Amino acid sequence: MSKRVVVLSIVALAVLSMVGCQTASHRALQAKLITMARNPMPEADYRIAPPDSLSIEVKGYADYSRQMTVRPDGKITVPSVGDVHVQGLTTLEAAASIKEALLEELSAPNVTVSLMGAASKAIFISGEVRRPGRQPYYGDMDLLDALGSAGGLTMYADAGKITVTRASLDNPEVICLNLRKLVYDGAAEQNLSLI
Repeated sequence: MSKRVVVLSIVALAVLSMVGCQTASHRALQAKLITMARNPMPEADYRIAPPDSLSIEVKGYADYSRQMTVRPDGKITVPSVGDVHVQGLTTLEAAASIKEALLEELSAPNVTVSLMGAASKAIFISGEVRRPGRQPYYGDMDLLDALGSAGGLTMYADAGKITVTRASLDNPEVICLNLRKLVYDGAAEQNLSLI
C-alpha cells in the first residue's frame, strides 16, 4: 500500500469522524431542544376565541358531551340549556360557566372543557423544521414551544441562527436568537416569549 493511499485513507476517516461528530452533536442539541419543549402546553392560560374547537364532557351524561366550535359571537350552544358565552375564558372558566348553566337541568354536573383546536390564534414557522407552516398558538408560548409544535429542527438547521419576526402593519420586528446559547450556556433570554 502506497503512502498516498494511507494518507488519503486517514484523511477520509478524519472527515467521516468530523461528519459523525457534527451529526451526533446535532442529535444531542435536537434531543435537548425537544426535552426543553416538552413541558405541558399552558392550556390553562389560553383564552378561548372564535373559531376555536372545544370538547365538552359532562361525566355520566353522554347527551351533553360533544365537540363544538365557538361561534363568531363567542358562544356555544349547550343542549337543553342554550347559549353559553365562552370567549375570553380559560377552559376551566368555561367549564364553570357550563356547569352553572347545567345546574338548572342536572344536579352536581361534573364538566370538563378541553381545547381541541386553537384556530383563533396561530404562528407560522418556516425554514429547517420538520413540520413547517401554520401552528396553533397557546397561552404564553415561547420559542421552544413553537419549535416543539413544528416537530423540532431538521439536521440542516443552524440552531445558532434563529429568526423571530413579530408582524406589525407599520414596522415588523425581527429578532435574531441563538439556541446553542440557551441549551449549552443556559441563556434563558434566547427562549423568547412569542406574545
